[in-house]
Amino acid sequence: MGDKEISLDADAQSLFEQFGGMESWKESLNSGGSADRLADSLQAEQKRLDTVRILLIQMAYLISRYLRDGAFAGKAQDETRVFQKLSAVLAKLGNAAGHLGCAFIRFRGAPSNPDMPEKYDYELLIGNTGVDSHMAPRVARRNGPKMANLPDRLLDAFTVFSDYGVNNIFIEIPDNPTQHLPSLQLCLKILTGFRQSRKSGAPIKVDLDGQVRNLAVINDESMLPDPNLTLLAGLNRIKPRSMELLVEKVGQWLRLQEKKSTANKFAGVYNAALEFPKLQARLKKPMVEMNNVKWLISENKEDAVTLEKAYVAQLALEMAGSTPQRVAKMIKSVYGDDYASINKTRLGERLHLSSDLLSAAADRSEKAKLNKEVLGNLNQRLEQVKDHVIDEVYVSEDSGDGGKQAPSGAVHSKVYKMVEFYKGRSTTRKKMVGMVNGPIEFKPRDYAILAKDFRISNDDAVDLVEKLKGCFSQGGRFNKRGFHAAFEHFKQYEQKIFGFLWHHMKDVILPEDRVLFLNALQELTSHMKQPKRAFKILLEDICWDPKMVQFSDNKAVMLANLIVHRPDKSLADYEITPEDIVLNSQNLDRMVVQYAAWRIDRDRELFFTKVTTIHSKLSEALCLGETSQQHIPASVLLNLERELYIFLSMVVCDTGKAILRSAVNEYGDPNAEIYHHKESDQFMGGLMQNLRVSLRGLGTVGGMGDVASLEAVKQHNEDFQRLKNDRQFRAQARLVTEWADEAIKIIKFNA
Repeated sequence: MGDKEISLDADAQSLFEQFGGMESWKESLNSGGSADRLADSLQAEQKRLDTVRILLIQMAYLISRYLRDGAFAGKAQDETRVFQKLSAVLAKLGNAAGHLGCAFIRFRGAPSNPDMPEKYDYELLIGNTGVDSHMAPRVARRNGPKMANLPDRLLDAFTVFSDYGVNNIFIEIPDNPTQHLPSLQLCLKILTGFRQSRKSGAPIKVDLDGQVRNLAVINDESMLPDPNLTLLAGLNRIKPRSMELLVEKVGQWLRLQEKKSTANKFAGVYNAALEFPKLQARLKKPMVEMNNVKWLISENKEDAVTLEKAYVAQLALEMAGSTPQRVAKMIKSVYGDDYASINKTRLGERLHLSSDLLSAAADRSEKAKLNKEVLGNLNQRLEQVKDHVIDEVYVSEDSGDGGKQAPSGAVHSKVYKMVEFYKGRSTTRKKMVGMVNGPIEFKPRDYAILAKDFRISNDDAVDLVEKLKGCFSQGGRFNKRGFHAAFEHFKQYEQKIFGFLWHHMKDVILPEDRVLFLNALQELTSHMKQPKRAFKILLEDICWDPKMVQFSDNKAVMLANLIVHRPDKSLADYEITPEDIVLNSQNLDRMVVQYAAWRIDRDRELFFTKVTTIHSKLSEALCLGETSQQHIPASVLLNLERELYIFLSMVVCDTGKAILRSAVNEYGDPNAEIYHHKESDQFMGGLMQNLRVSLRGLGTVGGMGDVASLEAVKQHNEDFQRLKNDRQFRAQARLVTEWADEAIKIIKFNA
């Protein structure tokens, strides 16, 4: 394979043929011989998803061939060969479940790998499946030596995108791609010449079946060369003067719309033009879009863009339109979703970018709306930043008086004041945690910070500190009576107090008080009026470090179950979630369930790793009696797995289905290692309970493709009864067939 070529080799083709079916999983279920079938099954599921990731990498590589300097150099045969391969890749991506009709290549500029220069950090997305330079080596390792060059190909593509100045590429994936191939090829040919033509001023030369067309580069409303308007003109054979008039008229309409109070707007002339019914009927929409700012502030084709977001996008374009990657960074400084894991270097950069936006907004008529949008979103995101990161970041204040040069590192005064508040909040929080072990002096500034953070009066802030003090004795022991005395007070600040108690207090509680404290939080959760924020906190915490298991994980998943099954307040009295709620979908909080499904599928790799870690630690505890590091007993880990299976049974998503299938794969075979560790005999009842919950869960979320696997579990009924010579256990084991039949019945009923 040459340096400029890529092919769908036999291994990738074989992988793709498995995609969408359960054949590989069924084979692994029947093969046996693995010490950890659950991990192997999840690995097989990852390989199934790798099919799509491999196709995404191939797609990016092939598109990059069109954008590199001197692309094809007049060699029509090379271009034809690359296009044929790209067409095949897009056709296969069109068969991927949940592709939502499009794929994205998007600049991120925040690499997970510290050795990766940020200018090469892009991500590839289709639906909830994605891949980046950090994940590509794992994909290569999972799929054998013939895929070893995937990371290099991906880096090659990202280097081309960076050199070209790409901040995003949108690729339409139609239901019937064959009829759209000529339009797709024309779009790619236009992009091949766009950059050089923009620099030289010469027209773009496009050769179609031996006929050469000269296409002009079209400017947007800000007189900047626009690849998407150029694509629109070339695809629809619109003359340059006609495009100028179109841009002018749509631009005038946009300015008129901005004066009205309508809720949604368009991010630029190109996006607005395609929404006019008359233009929609007459114009072909490009299948490929490049640096369309809409895809930096929206991920859904159907989403309209708010007026405020349109203002921010327009301002970023005007400030950094000639450097598309800086545009992406500016927008991410306001709307980024990774502030919870940000480091001090990247946080400092984003604070300065947001500050630049505010400074540029000072002379705009829409200044008030821009300030509110930028500061409001930045405040929400700084709320998520870890205290130690806030402590480490340094900024100085730009007074903005214009009389003297601002000091190095200076940011807009409003950004500076925001950072100073969060630094003060970090200090006050440390005092609130420290008072568990001894007297701490709170100053007026501490109470003022608490009052602002909790949106309460200073007197209420003083009362809050006293109530919290009452929850602990002088020796640092948790006082359940004191917590109940403060309960009504805490309920007034449900989201703030829960986040503080969960993030900052659970780790300083003495080991002997952990259960009491977590049960108290469970009761608090059951009385929340707006539980989604607490749910988000729990979900993020569970997967914060997926290769670790904490004692609190068990309660975190149970609290998540409580919030999902919102209306049933009686669940707050349980130490474990009743299994029956798996079969009862009547009382679920649909908004929370929808959010959870999106979040879990988006972070699929993290959840797979977490589940594998939990099961590995359970095996360790069944060998040793408890885990070697955190000393978590097997009983807690069994409960944790059980709660997790119940949670995934209520939150229907592809990731959850895969995990439950893997659990049935593991627990559904009495020869599995999990039943034969040194301490397994003591916990056989709990292991069988996990089998029951996983069977019921798969019955709830599974499909007809899972029936054969459930039937296979029934064949082991007698073998399960031999696992332990105990009358009560054998009576429980005899129910395995009944459990599997129940799951099969539910699947067939739902089908």
